[in-house]
Amino acid sequence: MLAIFFSSCNPKNPIDFSPRIYKQILKAQEYIKLGKYEKAISEYNHILDDLPPLDLRVKIFYQLGDLYSISMGDFEKGITFFNKVKKNTQDPIWLLKSQEKLGEIYFTFKKDFEESSQVYSELISFRPKLNNYQFYEYRYAQSLLKINESTKLKQVLNSIINNKSHEYFKEGYYLFGYSYFQNKEWSKAIGYFKEYLKYETRRDRVVNVKFLIGNCYETLERLKSAYNIYYSILGEYPNNAVIQDRLESVYQRRVSRKR
Repeated sequence: MLAIFFSSCNPKNPIDFSPRIYKQILKAQEYIKLGKYEKAISEYNHILDDLPPLDLRVKIFYQLGDLYSISMGDFEKGITFFNKVKKNTQDPIWLLKSQEKLGEIYFTFKKDFEESSQVYSELISFRPKLNNYQFYEYRYAQSLLKINESTKLKQVLNSIINNKSHEYFKEGYYLFGYSYFQNKEWSKAIGYFKEYLKYETRRDRVVNVKFLIGNCYETLERLKSAYNIYYSILGEYPNNAVIQDRLESVYQRRVSRKR
């Protein structure tokens, strides 16, 4: 863990550790190893009180962000310290690391998709493109879907599905389908879901998407198609009673039509 204070330092301008600061860092790292996170946080704050060199402060800000968000579950304080990293350095390594952490916090833990869309938008704007560009682009699309930003979402998804070597190529079709499903454009949703099914091999995902397609057919009153697709996943959908109820409902509606 101590390596965080030495990695990515410029050898031409090394951080000047005093013996006391060095001992404090070792002590904080030892607390982390023992799971004594509050004591580690206290030790880092003592170092910050002495206004050490800016490069060291940035690394401590990052470590505190990690401790608060990951070890303590205090995401607000974690966000505060990762933002301090961004405000106090132009080092692309630390900017990237803190931005990645912010994206994960907003997307996974806080479910704040407005904020996560902003973070991932910034990450995909880095030039040259970052190694995890495709992941950031996918997360950006997921965030836009959650906040129903349809125009931006279509632009991003077109970028994904027009690149067959994209790591999230097939998922792009799913997100496109779900965005239309979300906006009750049933026919368009069906078209993209069917494209997704051409590439998906995981059976659980196939079953779930077929269920969504069945919903679309049912809403469009294409009852025979709805019945057939529901029947195709009978016994595979996690809640089989739901499929049985759908089949019975669709069957009764078809019978009523013929009367």
